[in-house]
Amino acid sequence: MNFKKIKYTMRSRRNGTLESSKSLYSSISRSTDLSYSENDLVHFIQENFKKRDCVFFTKDTKSIDNLCKCGYSKSQHVEGTQMSNHEKWNYKKHTKESPTDAFGDIEFENLGKTGKYIRLSCDTDAETLYDLMTQHWQLKTPNLIISVTGGAKNFALKPRMRKIVSRLIYIAQSKGAWIFTGGTHYGLMKYIGEVVRDNTISRSSEENVVAIGIAAWGMVSNRESLIRNCSAEMYYSAPYIMDDLKRDPLYCLDNNHTHLILVDNGTNGYPGIEAKLRTQLEKYISERIMPDSNYGGKIPIVCFAQGGGIETLKAINTAVKSKIPCVVVEGSGQIADVIASIAESEGSLTSSSVKEKLLRYLPRTLSRLTEEETENWIKWIKEVLENPHLLTVIKIEEAGDEIVSNAISFALYKAFSTNEQDKDNWNGQLKLLLEWNQLDLASEEIFTNDRRWESADLQDVMFTALVKDRPKFVRLFLENGLNLRKFLTNDVLTDLYTNNFSSLVFKNLQIAKNSYNDALLTFVWKMVEDFRKGLKKEDKSSKDDIEIQLLDASLISRHPLQVLFIWAVLQNKKELSKVIWEQTRGCTLAALGASKLLKSLAKVKNDINAAGESEELANEYETRAVELFTECYSSDEDLAEQLLIYSCEAWGGSNCLELAVEAKDQQFIAQPGVQNFLSKQWYGEISRDTKNWKIILCLFLFPLIGCGFISFRKKPTERSKKMFLYYAWFFTSPFVVFSWTVIFYIAFLLLFAYVLLMDFQKEPTMLELILYVLVFILLCDEVRQWYMNGSKYFTDLWNVMDTLGIFYFIIGIVFRLHSSNEASWYSGRVIFCLDYIIFTLRLIHIFTVSRNLGPKIIMLQRMLIDVFFFLFLFAVWMVAFGVARQGILRKNEHRWEWIFRSVVYEPYLVMFGHYPTDIDGTTYDFNHCTVTGNESKPLCVELDSNNLPRFPEWITIPLVCIYMLSTNILLVNLLIAMFGYTVGSVQENNDQVWKFQRYFLIQEYCSRLTIPFPFVIFAYIYMVMRKLLKCCCKNECKQPSICCSKNEDNETLAWEAVMKENYLVKINIKANDSSEEMAQRFRQLDMKLNDLKGLLKDFANKLR
Repeated sequence: MNFKKIKYTMRSRRNGTLESSKSLYSSISRSTDLSYSENDLVHFIQENFKKRDCVFFTKDTKSIDNLCKCGYSKSQHVEGTQMSNHEKWNYKKHTKESPTDAFGDIEFENLGKTGKYIRLSCDTDAETLYDLMTQHWQLKTPNLIISVTGGAKNFALKPRMRKIVSRLIYIAQSKGAWIFTGGTHYGLMKYIGEVVRDNTISRSSEENVVAIGIAAWGMVSNRESLIRNCSAEMYYSAPYIMDDLKRDPLYCLDNNHTHLILVDNGTNGYPGIEAKLRTQLEKYISERIMPDSNYGGKIPIVCFAQGGGIETLKAINTAVKSKIPCVVVEGSGQIADVIASIAESEGSLTSSSVKEKLLRYLPRTLSRLTEEETENWIKWIKEVLENPHLLTVIKIEEAGDEIVSNAISFALYKAFSTNEQDKDNWNGQLKLLLEWNQLDLASEEIFTNDRRWESADLQDVMFTALVKDRPKFVRLFLENGLNLRKFLTNDVLTDLYTNNFSSLVFKNLQIAKNSYNDALLTFVWKMVEDFRKGLKKEDKSSKDDIEIQLLDASLISRHPLQVLFIWAVLQNKKELSKVIWEQTRGCTLAALGASKLLKSLAKVKNDINAAGESEELANEYETRAVELFTECYSSDEDLAEQLLIYSCEAWGGSNCLELAVEAKDQQFIAQPGVQNFLSKQWYGEISRDTKNWKIILCLFLFPLIGCGFISFRKKPTERSKKMFLYYAWFFTSPFVVFSWTVIFYIAFLLLFAYVLLMDFQKEPTMLELILYVLVFILLCDEVRQWYMNGSKYFTDLWNVMDTLGIFYFIIGIVFRLHSSNEASWYSGRVIFCLDYIIFTLRLIHIFTVSRNLGPKIIMLQRMLIDVFFFLFLFAVWMVAFGVARQGILRKNEHRWEWIFRSVVYEPYLVMFGHYPTDIDGTTYDFNHCTVTGNESKPLCVELDSNNLPRFPEWITIPLVCIYMLSTNILLVNLLIAMFGYTVGSVQENNDQVWKFQRYFLIQEYCSRLTIPFPFVIFAYIYMVMRKLLKCCCKNECKQPSICCSKNEDNETLAWEAVMKENYLVKINIKANDSSEEMAQRFRQLDMKLNDLKGLLKDFANKLR
């Protein structure tokens, strides 16, 4: 049966019992309380493991070398061997057991490989052997056994078969499986060893693949080196030489297998004797009770067959009889092709049809068989095919990355679901398919119409799907009745944030919180810390346990979906987070919050690839927020605008606009719906259709406001208050407040300039006192902003400039008021002049409201950063040239100010075209220098005995030329190129950048008091007095408002959920349309290729 063509017919199911386990085939290490020493290990092996020696020499009449029927010569038998003539040799009768003499570590010479090995009797108990492997060899309990059979001959493996084997080893490594092979350095086993080697080169010992070779002791070449010395009492390390060129029927052991089990029945040169013990070991392991396994509480085992002859057929037959599923590779040749071809045939299974297949695929082998042997082959094949549910066929030409994994998982599922004990264990079957990520099989076989799933039935598998990052399974469980809110109990969330949360993510989160200290990062860090405090208490004593102020537990219980979404985002689970995002309330806010978290974490990650993945996912969530809000805004503008100001405590109490700005999601802020909302906030009750020049004109001609010159968004209901409301709406508009502030600020600068240039007296004049009052009002406004924003106040460059301007103004007043001291008075005036520069530059911030000038200001800010890096490069050249020039021209200049001029100032001027005249002896003027250094002139150059400049012109002139070439041409053009790139990058997103910067100006003036400068001082006085009065009264405790508790919030979120569903439907339709379009293009291409083939065929016929 081809794996891809198998029809799933198992539809009728009964309800089964559910197992409460949170992971399938978890990697369990056998815990041992005793630490076994080497002596204990040697004693244990010699006591429990035996070898077999032939003690009856029965001459083999067919042998020409006078050999015993056991394969050894008489001299190779042990002492006391008896003679036996013409008796059928049997290992139980003619051999005896004695403690094994071959075990320990095997070292392959010249290869540096080491593995463990043991020689044991074919009658060894499987339980004892398993104890040796797990307790003494300290192998982890396997989650899966992959028994590989076939391909033992020395042949070249097909490239596609190599790909299948590579995938098989990857599965073993990822699932924590053991691989059983023949252990020899030939054929398939050799290549398996090589792939194991390649996959474990860069892996830790805990991740190494366990490849166990089980071979016949009598078939091992150079096995004498494996026998321990008589003097060896400790654990033995045996040197082993691999001689591939040796011409004998014996095999070399493979150097890449981790463990070698050499089965002995006292014979030499007889293959296949290890099959019985291998079968018993596989059966024992598969029947062991494992409470945490969902494969019927046992360890699953699968037989993987390719090619092969009679031994492979026997192995498949034995596996099927033991109810072990088998995966057969069609196209690998020999018996595998025979079984695969018969399994795919639709006719009845007869001996003639089986023999026909044997003749087709094994003609030489069949010709050497007797009639009885042929009948046995046919019998074994028919026994295998009597259990088709235990056979899964994969075609070698269809070998892909997932074909092997799908085949093994399907084989295990068929065997599990048809087992009498487990066929009704639906939960176990579902966990098996979940472990192997077989979504289609789960959808078609488990979630059928004849079975109804309760939410509680899916909770265990849901937890596993979350931990293993199976987003498609999570969606499947949600579609089939899982209540995510009921599932997300505090215990589940605690388990996710403690046992399934990366410590590196927590560390990066803490670094980001300390670096940026915003509300969202602080909230998320406290939430994670709250979940993980249980782990800390285990590591600390009660005295050292430091309690910190964490979150209210009810907050997490109110928003479990958001908490789960944050967990998925922090873990960078891309697809899983998207599935959970679709289930949350407030999707727009959640998408922007995820964008903010991911961008913050990306900045502190040391791994560039991980940071890039976080940035990419953050951009995807920003795009989702933009598209979802566009969908909402196109449906209802008012409700969409309510989404922008909706805040949730699960996101640090921030709203959409705040998160978008903190994440620098310019695309979200720049979209029309957000800009229209900002425009409404900017103009207040004034209609946006009103021209700006009309508003500015009304600032000076107040009566025009009530004459209909200004239009408002709504009309007053009471005519008596009409004029009052019009004036109130006009003067409380943020745009009007901004306009008044600009006008008065310009007047303030003019007054400041007038005082400095024309009216700066010994004693402050009335205009200067007015200037002091205006600066005091500015100080009050800055204090209010600092009080409202806290530490975020200093993150804005313009606020820093305001603080510096006012600070220097106060210092200037202190110096200026000492009018009796002329120097102090003059210093005060100088400080005022410098301070005037700061106040004037502050005017640039006002221009950000302009669509044309706003982006230019951004360009200027970024170009200043470019200048900083340019000056660093230029300083290297400047200091190098300045020091060399000064040292060559002058001797022992002690005046620091002139050293600075010569080393820094004059080389700096050279960049602007000022050519130095002191480097050319023909033009040097001694009238502009001083010899003694007592005058305010530069020191003269050093002279020789003829009173001529000593410096060599052949050095100084080329030095200046090289310096001017480097600075004036190379560095300056580099700076121009940097400026060009900066301007170009801003110009590409000119409109988006301006809209994003516009938000900050609007937010600043919307948060201010709606009273224009400088009259706002009266409001500040009122606020201070009211605050003082409140301090005298009793403090009233206000209960914090709980988000999502208001009816309008619930209505808005319910409407947003509907819009989200519409948005997701459109995305799916668009994806389907694109896939259909691609399929149509492929069909058209296929038709054209067929037409071309027909033309070529006709052309070939004509040539004939």
